[in-house]
Amino acid sequence: SAVESCAAEQRWGTDPRAGSTAMTAAPLYLVRAWQHTCYDRVVFDLNGPEAVGYAAQYVPAVTVDGSGAVVPVKGRAALEVVVRGPVQGTDDQGHQAWVSLPAFGQDLVAPEKLVDWVSLQQVAFAGSFEGQTTVAVGVREQRPFRVWISSDAHYQHVVLDIAH
Repeated sequence: SAVESCAAEQRWGTDPRAGSTAMTAAPLYLVRAWQHTCYDRVVFDLNGPEAVGYAAQYVPAVTVDGSGAVVPVKGRAALEVVVRGPVQGTDDQGHQAWVSLPAFGQDLVAPEKLVDWVSLQQVAFAGSFEGQTTVAVGVREQRPFRVWISSDAHYQHVVLDIAH
């Protein structure tokens, strides 16, 4: 059954996760999301091969670094995801100079894409400050999750999986 086949994902837990503390100058330039049988996935793509760190945890409310303003998200739980790299436009790479910085609370994944998803409800920008970027992830309810790094030749990917 689907419940039995997703047993491993249910054991991920809801405790805070912290990867490396490595900071990269490579910018976060793309956020993508898709569904799997047992979890919803969000991928944060960084334009560079340097190691990148992260931290993720459930919080009562995700706030903007510096101002402390709350970034509201849909769902009954909020995951604060910190990617230890700047958002595109605050970096020194100069790629796609026409791309403007997202506004606080701006959706990074089209809301219409997330309609009727099992766990993931919203992915919103919460700021980029001192070389790291914070993202507010709205979740239907507190669900087990994991965070890990994937790499390829010129890119790093911080991957967030939220169990169904």
